[in-house]
Amino acid sequence: MPRPRAPSEEPKMSAHALPEVLRSEKAIIVEVSSASSSVEKPPPESDYLEWNTPLEALYVDLEQLPSSVTRYTDPFSWPRTQKNAIMVLAGFSTALGSYAAGAYTSGMDQMMEEWNVSRVALLVGITVFTIGFAVPPMVLSPLSEVICHLSSALCRSYPWMMVTRFFMGVGGSTFGPMVGGIISDIFHAPDRGFPMTIFSMFGLSSIGVGPLVSAFLILKETRGSVLLSRKAKVLNRFLDERGDQGKRWKVKADEERESCARTIRVSMTRPFKLLITESIVFWFSCWVTFAWGVLYLFLEAVPIVFIESHGFTIAQVGYAFTGVIVGGVLALCCNSLIEVGTKKYFSSLTLNPEVRLYSACTIGCLLPIGLFWFGWTSSPSQHWILPAMAVGCVIMGIYSIYLSTFNYSADTYHRYASSALAAQSFCRNFFAGGFPLVTDLMYHRMGFAGASSLLGCVGALLAIVPWVLVFYGTKIRARSKFARVFETTP
Repeated sequence: MPRPRAPSEEPKMSAHALPEVLRSEKAIIVEVSSASSSVEKPPPESDYLEWNTPLEALYVDLEQLPSSVTRYTDPFSWPRTQKNAIMVLAGFSTALGSYAAGAYTSGMDQMMEEWNVSRVALLVGITVFTIGFAVPPMVLSPLSEVICHLSSALCRSYPWMMVTRFFMGVGGSTFGPMVGGIISDIFHAPDRGFPMTIFSMFGLSSIGVGPLVSAFLILKETRGSVLLSRKAKVLNRFLDERGDQGKRWKVKADEERESCARTIRVSMTRPFKLLITESIVFWFSCWVTFAWGVLYLFLEAVPIVFIESHGFTIAQVGYAFTGVIVGGVLALCCNSLIEVGTKKYFSSLTLNPEVRLYSACTIGCLLPIGLFWFGWTSSPSQHWILPAMAVGCVIMGIYSIYLSTFNYSADTYHRYASSALAAQSFCRNFFAGGFPLVTDLMYHRMGFAGASSLLGCVGALLAIVPWVLVFYGTKIRARSKFARVFETTP
């Protein structure tokens, strides 16, 4: 007889178990709850931080703001003593590069004898130095000048000297554009004249210190947008640590910064674009290139004249270069007087960039005058003090040209000023470096008077450049895309 089948057993259920439907609903609830808890809270609202943002808007309790936040201040509002200290340090840095340019010539006779090379071959050392000065501002490749100074002093061969001279120029080239930017960062346009004058004197007069001393012996960062970005980061970090739920701060300049590759490409191409398309940049480049070429030419012409016409020794020729220092100091005084007089008698024109050219229109004429003076007083029958004074006269003219180039470009192109100055610096150093190579040939083939007179005629023609800009600069700037964009934007 078949065994009766036992009734099917119901599955055992734990006292804590739930029906399948309830378990599914519980899983859904848990998942939703977990998901909702993992969702991040929306970030606090952000606002742009400016230098004029009041401290009260940064945090409720001002006494709790750390010094790491409050120490960042607008560079334009820094104390005058701090600005002056920065200017002195930057000026001496510029002077080191200029000193290296002139110090080389005093040892040329010794190098000629030791290495058995010609004087023209050694003059290539000045040319490669200026090439080293010209290229890095265009590609941003600073090197240590101190290392190159030591290499130059310790080298024992002509090829190695040429290599070290090039890299000395590379190292020294960073100071000129950098210091010009520092001045623009910490001084407003009306207050920029005198600091730029001091900077120009350091850069120019120190070239004369090189031969004088050698013959006798035979950055805090100042960029406002960068400081503001650092202040915003420190402030946001402080608010995060405090658990503050309020707004955070950002800087508009950070959003406007381009990629590194694009920045490098623009920095290498824009100076050449300005040089080709901007008539102001082109003619200023021609003007300052000639003036700088005369300056380097004098590193060879002065020894030729004073040794051959007046029987000077190498040490005495070094003393003749004091005219460079005296000329720079006199130009500083004259330019300051012109600036003070302009503010006093032409106050309505002080905001016009062409005001920067008044000293170049007057003192700049001393360049061709000094060249004629130097040439026609270089004969043995003339007292040696006359050509020495002519050297100072030429330096005064070069100084005013150099200063006007910096000031006018900064006021005209504003944020594009670095590119304009880089183009002028490239031309000034790249082409002017060739002048010493032809100095010996010019002064011996054409004579002292003929060679200097030729240079004086070219200088007289280029002296027209600032006068044209004084009368027609407003119209020329109105046609410029780069200058017009920032005509009303300081």
